[in-house]
Amino acid sequence: MKTLLRVFIVVIIIIGGVLIIVVGKKPFPEPECLVCGINLIRTLGIAEIILGLGALVIQGNLIEKQRSF
Repeated sequence: MKTLLRVFIVVIIIIGGVLIIVVGKKPFPEPECLVCGINLIRTLGIAEIILGLGALVIQGNLIEKQRSF
């Protein structure tokens, strides 16, 4: 049950990252810097997806280690 809850939380994090990217595509004037406005929102969304996927992989590895003991 704990494992299912952890996987569910990670999936919610990944979906949140996708939503940040989709919602962040509203028509804003493009700033010139990399971490301003829409670029910051898109970068944060991508980072959240990557971290969520990394957490899912780590969780899977921990589950496999627990099963082997």
